[in-house]
Amino acid sequence: MKNIKFIIMLSLPFFAFSQEMNELNERGKRMQARKIAFVSNSLEISPKQSESFWPIYNVYSSELKSIYLKKKKVRRNYMLNKQSMNDVDLGLVIDSLFNLDKEYLDLKIKYVKQFSNIISNKQMFELYIIEENFKKDLLRKIKKGGRKPSDPPFPPPNI
Repeated sequence: MKNIKFIIMLSLPFFAFSQEMNELNERGKRMQARKIAFVSNSLEISPKQSESFWPIYNVYSSELKSIYLKKKKVRRNYMLNKQSMNDVDLGLVIDSLFNLDKEYLDLKIKYVKQFSNIISNKQMFELYIIEENFKKDLLRKIKKGGRKPSDPPFPPPNI
């Protein structure tokens, strides 16, 4: 009986961690769905454009997220080890961040070329503004507090 209690006590943190990860994944999925709805409602694209646009946009978004996570990892590593880093180490951190910034810009350029085959330059520019408005509205809503996870983001301001 003691062994069973011991095993249960040892396994509880794993279950809690697993549940927390599931909640984070769900929150990420809800956030992505809100962003898609926000972009869809704001960007006026035809159904034909939509068929080609969304698969490319989803890949673009996931690649941007990948770069963001890499930058976050570099920053976290710096924060954990900054006391023991020398100038050479700090130079490597700066190089890593610059390389990730370059990767980010290269990715943007790559997808502008792909999007230009689907949507107009005006729509592309509006997409950039819409994405920025989504971030601002999301930050404003988080700052304001009291939001429910199911709440949609604020409607975009008129462009």
